[in-house]
Amino acid sequence: MASMLDSNKNVPFGYCRKNVILIGFGETFIGIGLKSGLEYLGVDPLHAGNVVQLVLVLGLTIGWISTYLFRVSNIILFFLFICLLGVSLGEGALGLCTPPFTTMLKRLEGLSEAELEALLEQVEEEKRLANKD
Repeated sequence: MASMLDSNKNVPFGYCRKNVILIGFGETFIGIGLKSGLEYLGVDPLHAGNVVQLVLVLGLTIGWISTYLFRVSNIILFFLFICLLGVSLGEGALGLCTPPFTTMLKRLEGLSEAELEALLEQVEEEKRLANKD
């Protein structure tokens, strides 16, 4: 039991139960504060509640999606940069590329001339079929 408590010391904010509860209470108090503020400014309580709900839901949704997109774009750009850098630095640096890029490069290097020609013909056929549609 003590080892489980010790392992939570290096957990980033938002990844343990205590932090999630704090975030929930914080969001609730922000909503109450916004609604009270709008009512103080003379907005009808029903409309104030709708506005606060809309702002919080849209804000949290857009914020959550934006963090996901930010992380994904950083990972893709990072590995693309590493692969491009690896191509310019030589064979040794290509080991840093993502497995799909490395796997594709190794498979292409291992193909014979006849297999490469067949692959190119297949790609050209798929392009022709895609252009017809």
